[in-house]
Order: sequence, then C-alpha cells, then structure tokens
Amino acid sequence: MGNKLILKYIDEKIFDYLNKNIDIMPMRFSKLIANYYPDARIRRIYFERLGVYMGEGTYANLGMKIVIGELKEKYMIHIGNNVSIAPNVTFVVESSPNNSDVLSNFDYIKNKLIKSEKIIVENDVWIGANVTILPGVKIGKFSIIGAGSVVTNDVEAYSIYAGVPAKKIRDLRGINHV
Repeated sequence: MGNKLILKYIDEKIFDYLNKNIDIMPMRFSKLIANYYPDARIRRIYFERLGVYMGEGTYANLGMKIVIGELKEKYMIHIGNNVSIAPNVTFVVESSPNNSDVLSNFDYIKNKLIKSEKIIVENDVWIGANVTILPGVKIGKFSIIGAGSVVTNDVEAYSIYAGVPAKKIRDLRGINHV
C-alpha cells in the first residue's frame, strides 16, 4: 500500500509541474508531451497550446499527432464534443516539401499540393486507429472514419468512410440503433 501512495504522490506532483509550467516549456518538449504523455488531461492542455481545440467529452488516445506550421489563428484544429480519437491519428494542417526550394517552385505543387488549412471535426465522431486527416478537411457530425484511412476531402455527417483515400461506404441515417 505504501508504494501505491508514493506513486500517486509522484504522479500528482508531475501533473502539477507540467500544468503550471506549460508556458515555459520549449515547443519541441510541448509536442512530445502532447503526443505521448500517458495522462490525457495533460495531453489535452498541451495540444491546446499547439493550436488544437478539443470539446467536452473528447478523448484522444496516445500517439495523436499534429503537423502544423505557424498558427494563422488560435486553433487550426477544432475538435467538437464527444469525439473518440483512436491511437496514432495524424492531423496534417500544413503540407509542404519543407526544405526543397526546387519542388516549391513548380506551379502544380505550389497551387495544388502546398496547403495550410484548418481541420474541423464536428461533434460525436469516431476516428479509427492510424487515420491521417489532410489540410482543410471537415468531418461531419455523427460520422465514423475507418482505421488506416487517409481523409483527403470533407466527410458527410451521419456517414461511415474508409480507405485510401477515404470514401463513403455507408450512410447511418435510417439505420436502426439499439
């Protein structure tokens, strides 16, 4: 019983330290904490610092990653209420060839592939494991994204999408529920 109390005390102290010192943490450390710290309460606080809004009842499993450049507004990723995010989901807000000046100068790449757009996930969405969501996507309420999918376009509300790229496989309206 003594060891459990000691571990609980240490856990509370780490939580307090991380919570109180968020503003002085280097950005790389903040990203590490947001992606991999075991306590979802701390991950949520650090994701907010990185430009992610999460509504009430939303839960992100370990390994949720964000690819985000400069914040054009406070929240570049807006996740609604009661959203379930499985492990290793990646939100790509900014897509570019990074250090390649040559690639960046091709008109097609400049106009079609380099993007930096907000991602919106509406209420009551379930996102499966290992899903990648690309810039500018809006995921409609009461929708499901199948594991391993790559979401390149908007997702209709009340729908199930899966695949690479994700495509609509079922409409949930009219289906009886228990």
